[in-house]
Amino acid sequence: MADAISDTGASRVKGGLGLIVGDAVVAFNQANVMLPLVTAKQAVKGALTVQFVDYTKIASTDVGEATDGADYATMTSIDTAAKQAVVSEHVIRTDVSDLAAMGSAEDYTGNVGQVLGNAVSAKLDADLTALGAGFTQTESSAGTALSIAHVFGAMRQLKSAGAPMPYSLVLSPKQVWGAKGIISLLHDDAVTGTNSKPMSFMGNKGEEALATGYVNSFAGFDVYYSDEIDENIGSGGDAAGFAMSKGAIGCAIGPEGLMRIETERNASFRTTEYVATGFWGEIEIHDGFGVYILTDVS
Repeated sequence: MADAISDTGASRVKGGLGLIVGDAVVAFNQANVMLPLVTAKQAVKGALTVQFVDYTKIASTDVGEATDGADYATMTSIDTAAKQAVVSEHVIRTDVSDLAAMGSAEDYTGNVGQVLGNAVSAKLDADLTALGAGFTQTESSAGTALSIAHVFGAMRQLKSAGAPMPYSLVLSPKQVWGAKGIISLLHDDAVTGTNSKPMSFMGNKGEEALATGYVNSFAGFDVYYSDEIDENIGSGGDAAGFAMSKGAIGCAIGPEGLMRIETERNASFRTTEYVATGFWGEIEIHDGFGVYILTDVS
């Protein structure tokens, strides 16, 4: 049997001839979380820019009382701001040598496309979640653990801005399952005095957290988590979660789709190139429709 080394020199694939090989075990990122939560629009053929329109909120004080039979002469301007997202390429490539393919008893080449596609999807999430840290409105701060008051505070700010529902709460894994995360807010396992008491739960949500290990909704938010959220902002052990309405962030998708995976044969090198490309651009549309929730997860 021959050993084959990939062109990157990062891994070695040993031949499996004569062996019974089980299903491949592939580690995938938690990806494609953000795209359904933002305003996404595909560019038209021949264009690489998508424009999103942000309308300024009009106050009740702009509505005046009129006199019957008289012309209402006061004119109120409806201001809009154009936010443009430019589609760009996001690329990852790997080469599979002929010997590596021949020497693998499982579908080595078939798994490559899945791995690369997952990586591109994770990159999309990374780009979109990065915008969450840029929201001007904030709840909590560095060194402060997440509390229920922070979640309701985010709800208050979104409501005040007139952000349309549904609302999404997008957190890091530690902000969900960590000792200072949302799950920990739903139960109390403290011991009082000399008399131990059983763990108590915050109603149905606490029971849901215990039974499933997760809560799909909390305080009026749909709850999501992303592996791409930074959990060590400024090396301080703080995570950059956020709350948002769908109109907060825009994603422009390429005119021929979001992602493409291609292969190209390089006969002289005896390899097949696998190239995954994502086509998108991201932009903040309405700053008031998002709230940055920076909390301690150390």
